[in-house]
Amino acid sequence: MRNVIYVDGFNLYYSVLRRTNLKWLDLVALFRDHVLDSNAQLLEVRYYTAPILARMSDDPQSVQRQRIYLQALRRMHPDQLKIIEGRIAVTTPFQRLVRPIAGASDISRVQVYDFNEKKTDVNLASDLLAGAWTGAFDQAVICSNDTDLEPALATLRKYHPRLRLGIVAPVRGSDNRYIAADLKQHADWSKALSMVHISNAQLPERIPASSLRRPETWK
Repeated sequence: MRNVIYVDGFNLYYSVLRRTNLKWLDLVALFRDHVLDSNAQLLEVRYYTAPILARMSDDPQSVQRQRIYLQALRRMHPDQLKIIEGRIAVTTPFQRLVRPIAGASDISRVQVYDFNEKKTDVNLASDLLAGAWTGAFDQAVICSNDTDLEPALATLRKYHPRLRLGIVAPVRGSDNRYIAADLKQHADWSKALSMVHISNAQLPERIPASSLRRPETWK
């Protein structure tokens, strides 16, 4: 069975990786060795993300760490891993306060930075449907718990019922009850992404034949 994996990078990061030391994740090894059956053929892992903006992070080094990580993935898996980048859009809207600010009760609205990831969901959904129509896989595995993907899964199921669809959801505690029902209803199978598997699928401390290393703050 030919498999293509579609990874929602921001959903994966903010759901399970953000406050851990497991960010140096080998995405190909994770799905090849810990998710798919041993006799499955892994054609490609498609990783959807967006470059971090320095001003959206409390730590300016986040930009460099992300760049190193993406370079490491490309070096380790030049043939099996594809990185598809969207972008971060920045706006500065005025937002209403939930509660008055102490000592400034006359202020009801404040201006804030609002960072929104653009294109990731659309890129993933478009590629998934294109893969179904072109016969690129026998089974698609979606690594996301974002219900925005539900229409694409419904379309795939309606027009390509013979193709298999799996959901590997990044949810805290690996509890299947937290997998979005909107996604599960279209899948042949679903499972929560195991933190044990993530821990056992880390890239080497130093990427062979390169100067790339795991960032110190990720250890």
